[in-house]
Amino acid sequence: MNAYTRILAKSFPTICINSVCPGYTVTDITANNGLLTVEEGAASVVKLALIPNGGTSGMFFYRTEVSSF
Repeated sequence: MNAYTRILAKSFPTICINSVCPGYTVTDITANNGLLTVEEGAASVVKLALIPNGGTSGMFFYRTEVSSF
């Protein structure tokens, strides 16, 4: 997924394309275990979705921080 994010970002330079891990969030997928509430997990995804045009692209984020691939 990380490599595909970079490929898409290079293929479509006018669109901000990133990937994000919201963290270990309490959801049905984690059998209602986790360290973050749904709201806390969603906050990082929403923040990333609202990056303005010309912003960071082709990156992987862990919550709100750029992380290495």
